Amino acid sequence: MARARLTWRTRAGRAVLSSCGALVALALIAGGSYWWGGPRDHRAAQRVLDEACEGVLPSREMRDVLGDGPFEEKPGRVDVRSAEEDDARDERRTVTCTVTGDGVPVAGGNTDEAQVQVTVQSVPQRRGDDFGVDRASARDRGTDPLYPRPSTELPPVGLGGGWRGLFTTAESIGGTARSDNGGATVVTLLDCARDRDGLLVTVDAKDEDVTLDDPRRRAAFARIATGTAAKASGKWGCDAELGEPPHRVALPVDADESVPLADASGTCRGVPGRGGRVSRSWESASGGSPVEVCVVAGERPELPGPGSSDETPRYHLTAFYGPYADSERLDHERRYGEYSEKPGPGNAPAGRLAGGGRWASAVCRDGSGPALFTVRDEGAWRADRSSTYDRHRTKPSAGDLAYERAALEQFARRSARAHGCEPPKLS
Repeated sequence: MARARLTWRTRAGRAVLSSCGALVALALIAGGSYWWGGPRDHRAAQRVLDEACEGVLPSREMRDVLGDGPFEEKPGRVDVRSAEEDDARDERRTVTCTVTGDGVPVAGGNTDEAQVQVTVQSVPQRRGDDFGVDRASARDRGTDPLYPRPSTELPPVGLGGGWRGLFTTAESIGGTARSDNGGATVVTLLDCARDRDGLLVTVDAKDEDVTLDDPRRRAAFARIATGTAAKASGKWGCDAELGEPPHRVALPVDADESVPLADASGTCRGVPGRGGRVSRSWESASGGSPVEVCVVAGERPELPGPGSSDETPRYHLTAFYGPYADSERLDHERRYGEYSEKPGPGNAPAGRLAGGGRWASAVCRDGSGPALFTVRDEGAWRADRSSTYDRHRTKPSAGDLAYERAALEQFARRSARAHGCEPPKLS
């Protein structure tokens, strides 16, 4: 019997050759998939995580947010900036790195870019009553903050689980929808053993494909901060007491979650009301956070049209501990020290703020230096945070000034007591 020849001219030949071509194509695709997602690429991606931030990034926790890579080039890139140590007068370690990846897929959607920026800084020990600021140092720094400034328009929440830290978003009382913003800032502050300088870890994480309403994302962001803190503590001889890896992080309050001031039980507890002028508040649970915020609200009759309600922000009360107190004092000195002979938070324990409002201090004996407490009306707070001017702001009356002092006194007393500090000093 004659054998049939398989050529492109015969029907059988075309069928067989087409099948073979398809198999070859599949093999090439499979081979390409293995090549681009294979062991070599995983090793390269791991190398990025191992080398970024001098090797203190927790790789598993980073991959939980960024995905498996690649991290070398857009959409995965790494920017490592390791600052040199300062002079002998101020020996501090500052390490900052940014890693970008594809993100982790979520059900029903594709992945978009995810980014994590990590900053690790040494925090010098300070005496409990040392609130002084070096004016020359303030000038030399220019506009750079001493430490990253977390968003405090709405109250941050504490991390819990034995960590001294916070979790906050960039949401505003004006109503930037949290569902549209997958970014958060997580902070952990370590008290190193043997009276050594502390360590501050700041993580700014953003995943464009998820929302912070997802508790898994909040916990994943927080574990990057706590994992970095644990590795940094071991690498640089801090030997701090560490908490547990966070599995649950509270969601900060949003613009719709104000409560009657009389019912406040957290950071606003004890702050007095003032009739319709001050009757509502935004707060978070008290304890564990190096920055505490209470925002009180009420009617502002001076606003035109229907722009005022009992949820119109009136005053921002903020407590700063450790490095954040130092940073605020330095920032105030930089902005007003050259133009005012009046003492500021870096020169005296209490007084009136140059830009409006009032401050107080409390001695803390844990080596973190004195705590700083401020109260500002809405206009002064906006000017301080964003340099915007409230054209409807009026000169405070004697009653306004008396309320500022009374509110600050109650807020500062509660906060200082919760942090184990001495009763605050007010002017």
